[in-house]
Amino acid sequence: MKKSLGVIMAALMAFTFGTASAAEIGNDGFVQVEVEVYPEPGESLNDMRRVAVAEAYRQLAEEVDELHVTSNTTVIKSRRASDTINISVDAILKGAKISKVYRDNAGVFHAIATLGVYGGANSLAGVLLPTDVVHEDFPQPKMTSMESGSFDQGKSYTGLILDCRGKGLATAISPAILSQGGERIYAYENVPRQTAISWGMVDYSEDINSGVSRAGDSPLVIKAVSVSGGVDPVVSQADADRILAANQASKFLANCSVVIVR
Repeated sequence: MKKSLGVIMAALMAFTFGTASAAEIGNDGFVQVEVEVYPEPGESLNDMRRVAVAEAYRQLAEEVDELHVTSNTTVIKSRRASDTINISVDAILKGAKISKVYRDNAGVFHAIATLGVYGGANSLAGVLLPTDVVHEDFPQPKMTSMESGSFDQGKSYTGLILDCRGKGLATAISPAILSQGGERIYAYENVPRQTAISWGMVDYSEDINSGVSRAGDSPLVIKAVSVSGGVDPVVSQADADRILAANQASKFLANCSVVIVR
């Protein structure tokens, strides 16, 4: 193939999310990239198409490597630490799908590559999340329901919507929710591993009124006060108690019925 083949420009299209500088998980559990190959005189359409597809796979691999697993590790760090993980992630990337290839009215070829993060033992989450973690029960609320404010004891909550808009939160395969005192009130150790790798610890949305069905028809809505480690929402102690008290009654956290709005 000739070196002069178009100017290849790749732009991350992480669903409707943010910037092209960091990989993101979309609200349906996929990482997606779109690349553009600009035409030059004499280049064949077949060559442009092949380059667009190859570049989409390459860009997807780069974006997946940058993806957060937790607040203190990324996919590439996990791959460098384990030959087994590295080989497994390579195999998963080879199974990524080219979901669309098309040529626009300006003659530019576009290729979109998509990779699901969850799905079972052979998914990205299944490979990257540890199998030897000791299960821990959810913490107990530190205050009584009267002290913790507006928690409705008579209401059966179906899930949690955590409003993190404006906090600069990035996505992760295994985020945690922290209280302002630093206690992990929701983390991988608290939920069944199969649920976490099949469905994900959380779903992400950009709209508090849509894309939040995972939290059910009667969610508890909490506004985060900050973000820790780029990916972990932090809530006030009173709100941490509301979440834990509601979960004691309805058990929604064990089902990973959590949506983070960014």
